[in-house]
Amino acid sequence: MNIITIVTRIFLCGLALLFSACSSSGAVPFGASTTPASITELTIVANGSRMPGLIYQAAGQGPHPTAIMLHGYPGNEKNLDLAQALRKAGWNAVFFNYRGAWGAEGEFSFVGAEQDVQTVINYLQHSDNSARLRIAPRQISLVGHSMGGHMAISGILDNPSVECAVAHDGANMGAKGKGLFNDKQSIKLWSDYSDTLFMLKGWSGKKAIAEISQHGHELDLEGRAANINQRAVHLIAADTDVIPIDQHIKPLYEALSKYSDKISYQLIDDDHSFSNSRDELINSTLSFLNKKCR
Repeated sequence: MNIITIVTRIFLCGLALLFSACSSSGAVPFGASTTPASITELTIVANGSRMPGLIYQAAGQGPHPTAIMLHGYPGNEKNLDLAQALRKAGWNAVFFNYRGAWGAEGEFSFVGAEQDVQTVINYLQHSDNSARLRIAPRQISLVGHSMGGHMAISGILDNPSVECAVAHDGANMGAKGKGLFNDKQSIKLWSDYSDTLFMLKGWSGKKAIAEISQHGHELDLEGRAANINQRAVHLIAADTDVIPIDQHIKPLYEALSKYSDKISYQLIDDDHSFSNSRDELINSTLSFLNKKCR
């Protein structure tokens, strides 16, 4: 072994020891993020009731665009695989439960859930919270499944500061003033189902029917479509009868398209939760959000 080889090996060993020492002392290697991805529990108060939430925080100091994930009725599909994918792509993702749902305080209602979405938006845009959570307050989008799709669209229509919305097989809970409760057969179906939803506090089929009877026209998204004001919405439908496309999704697409040329529609041949098409659903949602909403 010649002298050059010996000197080279000594030099390389010294570098290895140096980086080892830096790592053990808490220093960050060159190129590594000083702000790693993380998850933080949230408690958001709506009219005195506490709603539990989580934020999947993207790596890097940010601030980052942020998507609020809105679950359905009652919220079995939470789309947390999408939340993880969003975080990997540089988005924060926030998940929460509406008042009265899954242990959140208060009692559940459709109108109340719409209000809860606005409460969460305001919470995330508050200067203290946006700074602490690394949120870009003017880059907030809403992503919802089923009833959560309604909440995503109502959320953007009722708040001009929201950037974009995505609805996964979204219902219009007030379609034609009746929503999902539009004939004798569907009234019985959804009333019986509502009676089983013990995870929705204070809820029943009787209460569901009463709320739609009282607030159906108020809940109708088509009546608020003019508020979209050229913002972007992506409607993804499932090829099922759970949310009738011709009653809920296509009429809403047409109504929104009158007031924005940034409304898109996609049909995926799958069940209501897109059980066999998760990659397609995630890629479609991410592609839309990255192109239109950041």
